Amino acid sequence: MDIIISGGGVAGCYTGQLLKREGFDPLIIEEHHEIGTPVQCAGLIGREIIETSAIAFPRHVIHRRIDGARFYLKDEWFEIERRGAAYVIDRAQLDRHFARGITVHTGEKVTGLQKKEGPSDEDTISHPLRLTTSRGAYDCDVVLGCDGPFSCIRTVDTFSLSASYYPGAQYVMSFASEPEVIEVHLSPPFFFWKIPETEETTRIGYVGPDPIHVLNRFLEKMEIRGEILDKQAGVIPMGSGEIAHTRVALIGDAACQVKPMTGGGIFYSMKAAEIAVAHLNDLQEYERVWKRTIGKEISTGLKMRKIYESMNTRTLRRVFRVFKDNTDVIESMADFERHSSLIKAFIKHPVLLKLAGSYLRDFIT
Repeated sequence: MDIIISGGGVAGCYTGQLLKREGFDPLIIEEHHEIGTPVQCAGLIGREIIETSAIAFPRHVIHRRIDGARFYLKDEWFEIERRGAAYVIDRAQLDRHFARGITVHTGEKVTGLQKKEGPSDEDTISHPLRLTTSRGAYDCDVVLGCDGPFSCIRTVDTFSLSASYYPGAQYVMSFASEPEVIEVHLSPPFFFWKIPETEETTRIGYVGPDPIHVLNRFLEKMEIRGEILDKQAGVIPMGSGEIAHTRVALIGDAACQVKPMTGGGIFYSMKAAEIAVAHLNDLQEYERVWKRTIGKEISTGLKMRKIYESMNTRTLRRVFRVFKDNTDVIESMADFERHSSLIKAFIKHPVLLKLAGSYLRDFIT
């Protein structure tokens, strides 16, 4: 079976390693000239990724451990402590590590995908798919679209998937921030973040409309000083829908496999890759398994995102205070990768029920 992966980010390269382990020789086609660039990720991962990765997670990409988080809403704040709950990583190095030993064509852009004409039964055709790129054409049996938020594979193979897009920006700055603690400043539709990278550098970012302008204003307001060493930008896709056809499947951002409340996508991308590789001979079963499992988390998260974005300032402050007054619940029940457990723990709180009414009560059952 000849397999082509469109996209050389973490989704594509991790998928490639899984396929290689199963005896395949996949080809990755990446439009950028170097794996790992441009960086479009805050680079914060949960401990579970490291502990459950089907391919040994590279420890050399880890910058530091995170033991807590401080949440802000205007002049109010609270802190939660969870030792080793998360890690700050070098995302570019992670992608490059997973690309090792795999055939990768960089600087080549996928432009189209066609099914060969022939007998009605695709299984009787040798290499029934033809992938066209900026350099030529490739015949293959399976195509995996790991090509990001604006996936070409998703478009050319006409997947029925509705997505919304949230732009974001991040600076790497030359100043030290409090080690082992991240900051989250709520500002719908998302938030600002401050992540200690090394002893001398900090990552500061924002997701929302006009992110660079808003991020610059935040730096001025917070009187944050330091040289900007790197500017990064990207888009977070949110949505759901079809992610698999008979011989073509989407993985990662191409499939909107991100956590709706935070935008993080590394864990979901890796788990999706594991499911897809396990069901190469029936990719539509990949979709069914995904939707039965982690897909439910995304569905819940999308509903919570809708509520979060619709809150006015007064309502958001009241909800914030519920969390502030119950940090022990957060510390004991929060799951970095699965937010539904925490949501269900709080959903019966009388203040939240009064604020959200019947819409929120749908989550109780």
